[in-house]
Formats: sequence, structure tokens, C-alpha cells
Amino acid sequence: MEAEQIEAYLDTFTMVTLVIFTEVPREAYFYVTDLERVYPLKKISEQRLEDRLLFHMVLDQKIPIHRDYWVVCPNGGRIPLKTGAVVRTKEFDEVFAYEKSDLGTLYTSEKTIFKVWAPTASSVRLKLFTSVSTAFEHPMRLGDRGVWETEVAGDCHLNEYCYLVRVNHAVNEAVDPYAKAVTINGKRGVVIDLSKTDPEGWDTALSPPPIKKTDSIIYEVHVRDFSIHPLSGMQHKGKFLAFTETGTAGPGHSVTGIDHLKKLGVTHVQLLPVNDYGSIDETKADTEYNWGYDPLHFNVPEGSYATDPADPISRIKEFKALISSMHVNGLRVIMDVVYNHVFIRETSDFEKIVPGYYFRFDYGGNPVNGTGVGNDTASERYMMRKFMMDSVMFWTKEYKVDGFRFDLMGIHDIKTMNEIYRELSEVNPAVFILGEGWKMNTWLDEDQKACIDSADKMPGISFFNDRFRDHVKGNIFHDALEGFINGDASQIAGMYENASGNSGEHGLFITPGQSINYIECHDNHTLWDRLRALHPYEEETVLRKRHLLGTALAIFSQGVPFIHAGQEFFRTKQGDGNSYKSGDIINRLDWERKAKYEADVQYVAELIQIRKKHPAFRIDEPEIIADCLSLLQYLPDGLFGYMIKNIGELDSWRHIILLYNGHQIEKVYQLPFPGQWTVTAEAMEVKEDGLYKTDDETLIIPPLGFTMAVQYSEKF
Repeated sequence: MEAEQIEAYLDTFTMVTLVIFTEVPREAYFYVTDLERVYPLKKISEQRLEDRLLFHMVLDQKIPIHRDYWVVCPNGGRIPLKTGAVVRTKEFDEVFAYEKSDLGTLYTSEKTIFKVWAPTASSVRLKLFTSVSTAFEHPMRLGDRGVWETEVAGDCHLNEYCYLVRVNHAVNEAVDPYAKAVTINGKRGVVIDLSKTDPEGWDTALSPPPIKKTDSIIYEVHVRDFSIHPLSGMQHKGKFLAFTETGTAGPGHSVTGIDHLKKLGVTHVQLLPVNDYGSIDETKADTEYNWGYDPLHFNVPEGSYATDPADPISRIKEFKALISSMHVNGLRVIMDVVYNHVFIRETSDFEKIVPGYYFRFDYGGNPVNGTGVGNDTASERYMMRKFMMDSVMFWTKEYKVDGFRFDLMGIHDIKTMNEIYRELSEVNPAVFILGEGWKMNTWLDEDQKACIDSADKMPGISFFNDRFRDHVKGNIFHDALEGFINGDASQIAGMYENASGNSGEHGLFITPGQSINYIECHDNHTLWDRLRALHPYEEETVLRKRHLLGTALAIFSQGVPFIHAGQEFFRTKQGDGNSYKSGDIINRLDWERKAKYEADVQYVAELIQIRKKHPAFRIDEPEIIADCLSLLQYLPDGLFGYMIKNIGELDSWRHIILLYNGHQIEKVYQLPFPGQWTVTAEAMEVKEDGLYKTDDETLIIPPLGFTMAVQYSEKF
């Protein structure tokens, strides 16, 4: 019996599974040894698969898990006993759950303490580099609950390090998952004195005052896209520091950069992933492109956005400078975080340190692939949940980040997301947590998935409202389902549910603040490209009307408006519906286009200002929405409208009528109340104090037009 014909795995603290690829007598005797003691094995069952035989065997006692063990075969051959499903058992978490928040490095100028959680390792050594070519190994001692620790005297600031972890009879060189700084391309961790990474004014730069969710307007942008255009007017093109530049201008003196964001009126800037990711070679940072949804090191900024990726301080200091600049300019920062998977599972530091623990596997031991990238992390396990918690807390406390957008949040479990919100809220009561609540095909019970259908179990979390998106612009996967702005009047019933916040007793959400109202984001086609595909022969003027009609719906619906960068000037990616690595020409924000459509950008900015000035569009309480909002009846075909009535206790406007014409012919609407009405928006024009006043009983709604008419409250 050859050793390579048998594999052995510890699947519980007392159960061993032998995977046998040869013929073995049923009565064959096996035992486990650590070369000091012998642990007999008893077969309790066997299972025949196509090309292998499984022996399920039990030990008569639990064995310490942090040692090298062998299974001895009847002929005396020895097979390494590897950790199998035992790491995914409830008992494993109970035994090795580590609660303290001190993993990684604890630096002082006198000494640095290193801690790593590796309960299945038989030994761990710290490899600490005192120069590029000189390293010393420090043995680490096993302490509480599988945590290995060592202390190094002296000032270790900027010393590179890694861990040598002996697990499953092999030594893996791994970067600390809790590393706060790394070398170029993340090959090693770096001990860092974080006080030396603070930009000028960091300690005194205060975050903008807290606001409630429905007061928020989110703007999503990729760091490189923001400034890389040759006419962006920004000096630090493609870098964090571009967000620190003010007074920048593009063609025709058109405002660009952070000044554009301020002028537009958004409150939060959501950055596509800015933690260190694996698909960019940082030595070629200026020529490579990716969105960054392939995380490598979760607690370190991405080096390609730094002016010097080889300097561990540069990326940290410059990302802090971005945040400080945002805050000084009244903007809040949301990080797009990707804890649902890693770049490559097999070579990830998680897998090198505690094989099989951090990821989901099916009953056959195969990796689960609900994310579509080859691996799903297991947030329901204590130490993965803790890692996520520790990570977002680190970004919140050290970097002053204001919120987090969870990529593929449906991979995570409800308990984890609720605990993250609860813990972060204690640090920042106004923290904004949102995520993609799609129902993912992962190895997790349906009632545990943090998906949009379970929004009522996660009151502090907001969700991208794909129902809103599909009702407005159509289903992104089925061109036949065109959506309201493309002339599909059948969407009107669903439109009202979402425009009114889709919350309350019979709604999808508990409160309207849980609804992220969007019509485009970084994924899939931009709205402009979809409109061009659906209406290839329409004139640009007509397409612009459709586009602005959709944007108006997003801005004035109850909930949280979400704007994709460049949406305000009809962003195009030349028809590319999945541009995650398509490069700058496709992805960059076209500041020339912004200058061309300056009037349309101003129109969107004025719509935003009206929303911000009038609480009627930002109601938190579903019961008030139920009392004050109503769908307008007896509307002509293709016209969608609703009324916010008797809102005078909250707003200077007593009654507000919002009408959206999804057809290319004008419509006539009979006003519900007599008296004078002030028309504040009509035919791609808007003015908060009114375009004109009318005592007529009817309004003419222009083709593909948005019209708003109001009556003033006597109280104000």
C-alpha cells in the first residue's frame, strides 16, 4: 500500500476520514501517532465513490490539534494527517474563538508584539527583515485559543515581516492578514508607526456633521477614473491625491474634481475598492487597470493609487489625505469593501495559515463558488466574522471612513452584518452601511443570507434597490422589459411602491432609508449606453430627456438617491457592459463631455438642491409617507405621478405634485386642488422658487418630461 494512494483528514476532533485510491482489506488496521503516542482508529462506516473508497474512522479520545500527526497503514507506511472539516465545525469555533482585538502588530518605539491566529499550526516563526537582504527568524509561542505570539525589542518601524507557518506537514510563508502596511505588490507585511502616516492637519480635520440616511446623496466613483483624463485639470492623475486638488478645471473652464462634487451637491462619495488588490502589478501602476474587486490585503490601501507604491507610508498617508480633503470640503467617504471572496483562495494568506477555515466548502470538501470567482468566504465562522469586524473598525478609527458598501453582501450572513452595524454605530452613530443584497447560491441557509428579502431583519443596513432600477430603466438582463423611461407604462404600479420608499407594514423595507435608489452603477451598461442600444435611431435630444427623467425619479423618490460618476453628464463606456479591466479610454470620466453638457449637469445639481432644501422628499417615517403620499389617479396613459399632500408641518410647501411623462407626446393633467400653483420644474428646466405660477386647472406635461408643481404652506 503506497502512501500516495491514501489521504487522511481530521474532520472532527475525534473523526478521521481516509480517502483511499487503491484496494484495501476491509479489516485493515490503522492508527494515528505523533511519534510519541499511539491513538487507535476504529472504522464506523465506509463509502464507495467512483474512483475512491472512504473509510470513516473514530479516535477513542480528542487529540491536541496543533501537532504533526500521521496515520500508520497496515504495512507500516505513514500518511500525513491533515486538518479537514474539523476547522468548519461548531466545536472548533467554541474552542478557538479569540475575542481580543490585538491580532497583527502592536508597535511602540521600544518593542513590537506580533500575534497571529493559527490554531492548526504545529509551529510558527516570525521572519523579520532588518534590511532588504537580512532576515532573522523568531520562534513564536502558542498562547490562548490558537494565537501565536512573539515580542521583538527595539524600533521595528518599516521592518518587513512574514510568518513561517507549519501546517499540514508543510511550512507556508504567509503575510499577516492583519498587516497595516505592505511592500510593493503586497509580498510582505511591514511594521508601521501609524503616527508617521498622518498628513498635515489630520488631527484637526473634523468629519462633516452627522446626517440621517434619507438626507444622503451617494456618488460612486473609481479612484483612477476620476482624474486620469488628460483634460481633467488635475495634477495627480489616477491617484488618491487628485481628490485633494481644488480649483481644477477642464475644457472651457468647466469645473472638475472635488469642486465638481461639491457643486453637484452630493453628500457621500463611494469609492470602488481602495484596499490592496491583486490584479494590478504595482510596478506598472500607470499602465494597468482594474476595478479592484480581487482583494489581497484587506487593511492596506492599494499601492497603484499612491505616488510611490514602493514606499509603505505613501499609500497610507495619501489615502488619509484624500479622506481629510473630502471631510474639509463637506463630503463623507464610503469604502466599497470586498470581504466575500479573495483574489486566489489557494494562495491566500487565510488559506496558508488556517487551511479550510475561512472559506465555504460543500459536504464533499469542494470550494463553494456563489461569488462566481472561485471562492466564498465564511462570515458565519467566528474568526472570519471577527476579521471583518476588526477590519471595518480599523478603517473607521484609523482612517475616519464614514461608511461601507459591502460587495455581494448576500454571501454574508445576517448576524455578521447586524453585528458590524451595531459595533460601528457605537463609534460613529451616523455610519452608513449598504450592500448588494442579491440572493447568492452559497453554502448558507436561506434564512441566514444577508439579502434584500431579509431587509426587515437588518434595520440598520441599506440595500441597492434593483426593483427601483428595473421599473425605471428596465431589466438589465432582458431587453424586452424596457422600463418606464423607455415607454413601458406597465411599470407604473411598481414605480409608486419604490418612489414612496417601499417601506412600512407591507413594504420591502422597514424604513425608506434602507432603499438605495439607483438607475446605474459601475456594473453593467451605463444608462446612456443602454438607451442607445434600445433606441438606436433616436436623436440625442430625446435620449437626454429619457436619461434626465430617470435621474429625476432617483433624486425625488423617498429613500437614498445614488448617482454613478458621470451619470450627470450621460456617461458612456462605448457600449462596454463589463468594463472591470477595459482600461482608461473606456472607463475614465470624460471631463470634455461634462463641459459639453454643462447645462444638463446644472439641471441635475438644481434638482439635488431642491431635494436637500425640502424635507418632503426625505421622510424617515413610513407612517408619515403612508399619510402624505398618494398615487395620482385617472392619469393619461404613460403618465406617472404622485402627490405629497398636507406636508405643511414639515415643509414650506404644503402640496407637491410630481409628474413623469414616459411617452413622446405631451400629456394633460387635471390639478387636484384649486388655487395658485407654482411650477418649479418643467421641460428640463428647474427653479426652486418657481419657473412660473398658474391658476389654471390643468398642466401640460411635455414629452419625456418631469414636472413639479407646488402650493405653499401658510405656516412658512
